[in-house]
Amino acid sequence: MSVKVTDLSPQFLKQYRDASRMATDAAANLLQANVTKRFRQGYYTSQAFRSTAQIMQHITRDEPVYRGNGWVSQVGIPEGIAATPKSKKAKPPKKPTTVGKIALAWELGHHNHFTGKWERVAIFKPVGFDSLKAMIDTYNRVLNRYMERGRAVR
Repeated sequence: MSVKVTDLSPQFLKQYRDASRMATDAAANLLQANVTKRFRQGYYTSQAFRSTAQIMQHITRDEPVYRGNGWVSQVGIPEGIAATPKSKKAKPPKKPTTVGKIALAWELGHHNHFTGKWERVAIFKPVGFDSLKAMIDTYNRVLNRYMERGRAVR
């Protein structure tokens, strides 16, 4: 009689990595939805650009990428999307700007040329903090569900 001892850790680790990728994507999806939802309440007061509508349209999340410490998925606005003037009669700006730069200026704060005041409306960071518990719950739920399905690793 003999007993066979098998190490199934490679299969388990692959399954865990796949589950973690799916859980990271689900948490990033929740953050993207919450940021977009917050933008629907209104945001920027800029007179020259349709900032809020353009930013809301371009909020994206990247597919999770595995880095040395685990999966990473970014939620934000892609680089290089040109901002369009509010009306066709408006003269184009001297320096073309992008939707991402407008959002960054509002997030960090700027001197608004139209109002003459220092203005700041942070959305991404506060929504991220407000969404943190729900994102953790989503991550754990998806991870557990995926891991439970494949209990018998073979």
